Amino acid sequence: MKQTEKQPERGKFECAVCGKGVQHANLVSFSKRRIKQVRKPNLHVHHLMVEGTKVKIKVCTTCKRSLRMAQRAEQVAAAKATINA
Repeated sequence: MKQTEKQPERGKFECAVCGKGVQHANLVSFSKRRIKQVRKPNLHVHHLMVEGTKVKIKVCTTCKRSLRMAQRAEQVAAAKATINA
């Protein structure tokens, strides 16, 4: 590849957790014409606590949901521990 050609930025459209990224596909019409298409993942910015500091990461919606469910489970466990103590 020549140095003058631009390479796509993989980190820009990539999930920090699962690595889901850009997909290339063809849109096929009824007459079988093919149009090139780029499919990008649905990324959101998620604030995550790492060793007491808030970090912003880009995650896809499925990973964001599983992260939020894990955080809720931790909160419920902490609430139950305070009630029982």
